[in-house]
Amino acid sequence: MKLSGLEKALKEGCKLHGFRSGGGLRVIRIEKENKLKGYGEHPNVEDALSHANEDFLAGGRKYSEVYGKLKPHYLTGTSSATSSLDGWLLRGRTIDAYVQKGEFVVELRGLTLVEVPGDVIERVKEISVPITWFQRGFTYETRQSKLPNGDQCYATKVLKSPKEKGGRDAWMYNMVKKGKGKSFFDALEVAFEANEIEVSG
Repeated sequence: MKLSGLEKALKEGCKLHGFRSGGGLRVIRIEKENKLKGYGEHPNVEDALSHANEDFLAGGRKYSEVYGKLKPHYLTGTSSATSSLDGWLLRGRTIDAYVQKGEFVVELRGLTLVEVPGDVIERVKEISVPITWFQRGFTYETRQSKLPNGDQCYATKVLKSPKEKGGRDAWMYNMVKKGKGKSFFDALEVAFEANEIEVSG
């Protein structure tokens, strides 16, 4: 997919913001100094990007001039993902993009739940004793447990919180994955491969 209009917009100082609407549509906004320069919405993000790209090149039209006339007026999005980025937005996360010092920058932001590492679960299975593990300064303990119907499961609790906890939660946190590249898609690929960085809400 080529998005010459979108990349032109970013080079001219615009910023891209993408998110999932309340109805599940993928929404892409291209803005400059808080003014809308391009807009796209669609049940999947690829078409939303294409619509925003087209709208920017057309000068940034009114919503009513595009949706319901030139394009269908979509009411809801789909619950299945068409790509990694589509899945990212589907989970209520966001994408931001801009150009900084000649490079495209993509920031993937969202809320992440703490998951018990797979190797911890395997060790609990093998030795049937609680395992202590650490993440983000928190100390957790995972042990075998049973559901009311007798099926085996695993229970995890927090043993210790960091001294400088502040408002941080032990089970979920806001994070960003950041990538830079020579094009929007290069930066997007790097962002998906980047490590998560915890950020304040």
